[in-house]
Amino acid sequence: MKKLFVHHPIFRLLSPLFSGTLVYLLILLVNNNIGQLQEAFLGEELYVCIGLAYLIQEYSRLSLVLFERLKLDITYFWKLTVQIASTLAIGIFLVTGAMYAYFKMVLAYTPNTKELVIFNSIFSVITFIYMVLYVSHEFLYKVNTERVVEEIAEKQQVEEDFLEFKRGVNPELLFESLECLLVVMKRNPEKAEELSDHFSSVYRYILAKKNRELVRLSEEINVLHELLPLLSSLPYRKIGLDIFTEGETWVVPGSLLAIVERIMRSTIPTSMRQLTLNLMETEESLRLQYHPEEVLRARFTDAALGDIARNYRFYSDCSVRIIEEPPYKIIEIPKLSFDESSSD
Repeated sequence: MKKLFVHHPIFRLLSPLFSGTLVYLLILLVNNNIGQLQEAFLGEELYVCIGLAYLIQEYSRLSLVLFERLKLDITYFWKLTVQIASTLAIGIFLVTGAMYAYFKMVLAYTPNTKELVIFNSIFSVITFIYMVLYVSHEFLYKVNTERVVEEIAEKQQVEEDFLEFKRGVNPELLFESLECLLVVMKRNPEKAEELSDHFSSVYRYILAKKNRELVRLSEEINVLHELLPLLSSLPYRKIGLDIFTEGETWVVPGSLLAIVERIMRSTIPTSMRQLTLNLMETEESLRLQYHPEEVLRARFTDAALGDIARNYRFYSDCSVRIIEEPPYKIIEIPKLSFDESSSD
């Protein structure tokens, strides 16, 4: 789309043939010599007009390429004005020089002012048409580019909304929890009711967090205590949590829940060992520490925290990251502050 059709080899080869012939016919019409068409249409003057058409159109094409590459520190309007004026002026100079060379070397006399005005006027119109094509193509390209950018942005927004909705609903955890409830319900109805309470508390919080930007860490930890029994009820999962924090900071709602679940899914499932998570607090961050025993198909890396890190960028210059300190793996989350009065 960006490349203008005047640069195409076929157009460069055929266009001067038609435009040169048109110039020849216009000159005959202006000079009232249209009757010469019956005598010698393929005359020397026709070839001269076609040659001039090749010269002017190639020069006009090169001028377009030159001004596209020039980096002038002026507005687009003045750049276009300079481009049109200079292209027309040099075009007139080339036509005048070519006419003088042809008339003196071939016809052995000097062209008069009328002939120069006719030739320069017609070829100036051809040059101006080139410029109009260029300008219209530039504006069309700009408009189409803006539309494409808008469509891509809208598509990305739809995809992000869908992913956000999918993360919010968390269909994997939803169906695994329901399947676990179906199994436990037949053997131990009381435990199934307990799991159902945990399940409802977690999903009530997940669905309600969309209307909140930040929540207190203590509130997130309360829901985390509801999530752990739910995860531990899954086959070959045992998860424990030790908390070493006062819980006075703020977090993005659902971030700790998502991190804990992703740690669980990246760890080899076993009934022989419990996955113990330690939640600690430093001056600037929260640190979730554990002994990794990761599945072979996918390690838990920074890429797995992309959506969480993106959310935290709105509130902190520090990033969510994974730190390797053998034998531990640590997920570091920046501590956030929130002025509750500003939200009133």
